[in-house]
Amino acid sequence: MALQLALLESLPQTKYLSETSFQYYRPIMRLFYLEHQKMHYQLDRDMILGMMHQESAFLDYTAEQLDLDLNQLVRWKSLTAIQDPHRHYTIADFRNRRFQYMLTPEAVEIERLTITLENLSTRTAGLSTNGFRRIRQALDAATRLDQMSSSEIFSWWQDLESDFDRLNQNHQDYLREFYDPNTGRRMRAVEFISYKQRLVRYLEEFIQQLQSSSAQIEAQLEAFTPEQVRDILEKVHRSQMDVPVPPSEDTPDRERLLRERAENLWKSLTEWFIGRTSSSRQVLEVTNEVIRQVVQNAALLVQMQGLGVSNKAELNHLLKVFASCQDIQEAHRLSSLVFGAQRVRHFMVNADRGTDQMDSSPYEEPPLVYELKPNVRTYRPRMEKTGFADRSEEKARQRQRILEEAMEQEKLVMTYVKDGVLDFGAIAEPVPPEVRSVFLGWIGLANLSPDGRGHTQYGQSFRLKRKSRGTCRLRCTDGVLTMPDVVLVFDGKGGKRHG
Repeated sequence: MALQLALLESLPQTKYLSETSFQYYRPIMRLFYLEHQKMHYQLDRDMILGMMHQESAFLDYTAEQLDLDLNQLVRWKSLTAIQDPHRHYTIADFRNRRFQYMLTPEAVEIERLTITLENLSTRTAGLSTNGFRRIRQALDAATRLDQMSSSEIFSWWQDLESDFDRLNQNHQDYLREFYDPNTGRRMRAVEFISYKQRLVRYLEEFIQQLQSSSAQIEAQLEAFTPEQVRDILEKVHRSQMDVPVPPSEDTPDRERLLRERAENLWKSLTEWFIGRTSSSRQVLEVTNEVIRQVVQNAALLVQMQGLGVSNKAELNHLLKVFASCQDIQEAHRLSSLVFGAQRVRHFMVNADRGTDQMDSSPYEEPPLVYELKPNVRTYRPRMEKTGFADRSEEKARQRQRILEEAMEQEKLVMTYVKDGVLDFGAIAEPVPPEVRSVFLGWIGLANLSPDGRGHTQYGQSFRLKRKSRGTCRLRCTDGVLTMPDVVLVFDGKGGKRHG
């Protein structure tokens, strides 16, 4: 809840960066910061005005304007005003009382941040592998914390934290440059060819170090048991609590925040090096992708450079050859060679020939059509767009044929029903398989019904009745079926449809 309340409050110390008169506020704050770096913490109005007048852009800057700007910066809590301690003896001295100004702690941090932001474009990012070596040494020292004092443990943890942060930030800053639109245009420039070889070698060396170092660090981290990790974090926490801090920083949540920060750092370090989805593997994949793009762009540039030179020389040669032709027939023959089939490609397919003769000429055999498909995963065959054919007559004929077959089957099935009873044991002639399937379907429907009744697909109603406890043999055209001795008794006359 305290964190949410802090986020709801504004920061007046940053207003001088975006206000309308920032062109005056920012130089004043920068002068204070530069003097603060020289251990000159307090400045008065005359000193500030003299420094401002050293710049040609502020020669017309007056003392009255400076007073207004300084008062505004004091109201924003960017500066602290300290009154001159000398005693005033006249009313004029009291009215013109002098103040000393100094930066607030928040303003120092804000100016430090602005300088960092201004130098981001000139900061050199690199894929240094020294961080891996220092992290390995720090993890080796983690097994000897019992032999260290509290201050040594605190220094060890600070070094590990800074090395890990630097490693993580450096590779992000360096690799992010390759996904910038301006970088893409530079990679397509001709000057990129000479830079390509050094860049690829640099990235390959980093990949080799990353592979070997990440495997060693992963083994070191996996060797720590959960009890050892808790013991390490507890020692780190005690060493941090032993460091005296000003009363303003000794908040009730300080102990909890320090413990959470240490646990999160160890968790981040573990996730960076351990697992298939670890950050080290992601960095390896991204670096390989950068190398692939660099090599591909360089190859295209070389090809484009050579393409223009080779085409120009080839065209000049062809023009000279055409000019040396004796007559139009010779020019036609040369044209057929230049603009005809220049290269012949021979394909061998495993297909049946029209003849088995070995001395037959290809011109004597019919042509063989063989479709070539690209051997890539993204290939999809082209769908030919065709219209819809009218098949209504064919569907009508098919429907009529199906109805006729169904009527023939109904007539055949109902011939086995005698006086409204279908007695399977009394059927003498062999039953076809399709009729037997209909009979078994009726028996299954009756068995599933609680009252032993069912309806045929032809509309008749029947009930299943057991003739005896024995079995009967139903002769079929493809064999003999042994089944329970049952009969189907149809309502009404049985052989006619109902309704």
